[in-house]
Amino acid sequence: TAISAANIATGLITCTPTTDRVKALDTAANIVSGLGLSTNGDSFDFTIMNLAAGGSALDINLSGGTGITYVGNVHISAYESTDLAIATGSAQSRLRRTGAEAVTCYRIS
Repeated sequence: TAISAANIATGLITCTPTTDRVKALDTAANIVSGLGLSTNGDSFDFTIMNLAAGGSALDINLSGGTGITYVGNVHISAYESTDLAIATGSAQSRLRRTGAEAVTCYRIS
């Protein structure tokens, strides 16, 4: 299922995939309305945490959502705890209104 505006409004979304997942954000129109983004440039920050622990094929990728443009890495790897691990298991993003039915989702970290 899509990540709804109500999910995003909590500021923290968690997911524990048992296989690779592609998750779409809600439509831009629903995000604009649900988050009260009333003026172009209004924004909202949120975090997605991948709670799967290590291993491959446990990743989340953001894709889709009518009116959503993605900027930056949309891949959220499963957490790895090894000394040389590169996966933190979380992604911080900013949604920024660019129109009444258009939002850009920027990967911040």
